[in-house]
Amino acid sequence: MNHALDNVDSTAVGPSRHRRCDLVALTSALLPLLDVLSVLFAGYLSARIYAFWLAPTGLTVSAWSGYECTALIAAAMLAAVCLYDQKFGARASRGQRTALLRRYTLGFLLFAGATLVVAFASRALDTLPSAWATLWFGLSLLLTLLARMLLARAMRSMERQGFLTEVIAVVGAGPLADRLISHLRQTRGSAIEVLGVFDDTPTISPTGSARPAGTVADLVALSTTRSIDWIVLTLPCTVEDPLDSLVQRLKDLAAPVVLCPQNFGLTLPSQVIDYVGDGVPVTLLADRPIRRWDAVTKSLEDLVLGALITLVLLPVLILVAVAIRLDSAGPIIFKQRRHTCNNREFEVYKFRTMRWSPVPTTDLKQTARDDDRITRLGRLLRASSLDELPQLFNVLQGDMSLVGPRPHAVNMRTENQLGGEITDTYAHRHRVKPGMTGWSQVNGSRGATDTTEQLRRRVELDLRYVDNWSLQLDLKILLLTVPEVLKRTNAY
Repeated sequence: MNHALDNVDSTAVGPSRHRRCDLVALTSALLPLLDVLSVLFAGYLSARIYAFWLAPTGLTVSAWSGYECTALIAAAMLAAVCLYDQKFGARASRGQRTALLRRYTLGFLLFAGATLVVAFASRALDTLPSAWATLWFGLSLLLTLLARMLLARAMRSMERQGFLTEVIAVVGAGPLADRLISHLRQTRGSAIEVLGVFDDTPTISPTGSARPAGTVADLVALSTTRSIDWIVLTLPCTVEDPLDSLVQRLKDLAAPVVLCPQNFGLTLPSQVIDYVGDGVPVTLLADRPIRRWDAVTKSLEDLVLGALITLVLLPVLILVAVAIRLDSAGPIIFKQRRHTCNNREFEVYKFRTMRWSPVPTTDLKQTARDDDRITRLGRLLRASSLDELPQLFNVLQGDMSLVGPRPHAVNMRTENQLGGEITDTYAHRHRVKPGMTGWSQVNGSRGATDTTEQLRRRVELDLRYVDNWSLQLDLKILLLTVPEVLKRTNAY
């Protein structure tokens, strides 16, 4: 590895660092929900206050008709639309209070005007006292503003503590990299961490501000210990073949790969797809799969369903563990290093199905049919896939998902070749967490991969899952796994 990497901090392990772009986007996406709840709660409070202080024998919540409740819900939905601020998370994290207040003021004026127009046109105010309507507007203003203030304060606190720091790796040394890094450090130096410039054929600029920290291979290796939010290419976009090859290599990492325009800092490009840092326009070449709310949904799926399945199958786990202990000498749980997201490694748990030897072996031979290493009980466990059940604890620990590409053993070979030697896209399946079951397993690609063609087929199916993930697809795969396990296809 290039010695320049000695200056790069590799002690911050990736999973512990929050992804700023996702958290900022999620914060902005929370606003409509907060606005709806604030307006509805304002309606409830105003009705209580009006009934208690202004009209003791008048309006009460229980006296509301379905029409008034429907009108209040419609107004809350209208508030969510009018007050929505797509850039709230970014502005809040940067402390741009004036911009936030300006956007909120315009949004609330729009909401108030639209509500009054609709109310007068539909004669909705004829059934509700004007004093209550005034009180409701005032409380809606107070609660929606208070929600934003608290959310913005939380964002600023996380920004100061470094949770929202964007880690950026630049690929391609030269004047463009110099301009990019200079801009990032001048605009948001405290919230930007430039991991370094990586270049296979470095051309050190005269200023030396973009001194290369290593090669692209060094960057790929570094990604196993560091979380990277952006990979920015500062290369000529006219060289299509090398650029395409480079993108294919970088797609192994679970980070967006973007192209910085050649005229950055000089003129604004005509087509902008995304922004890095504070207003650096880039073209998105490869995005991180399963991001933002999708990532939250999948995490909840693994946590909730994983915990429920584990509780239901706990008696089975205990019985299998006892049977293994009585059947043969050795540990109950077999552990093996396997690949997980971002080419990292973890220890996968399985019930031991082979004869145990106190002497460690480096033999990574795949299990074959009628393998003499398998115990009598082990054949039953493998045929029924019961040996895979301890991976539920891998799911609860966050190393695996219920659904995803099956984790392969580190340095596993097919026809004496590594996966990356058989297909260039092999490592792309590591852009998401591995799963206990997957799209390839329910589509006839279950078990060992004895031939290179079988491995290519599995990788193709895995990447199809990665590119088309949805909660519905995960649930479908889980349901299809049951009959697939019962058929015992390629299970030995």
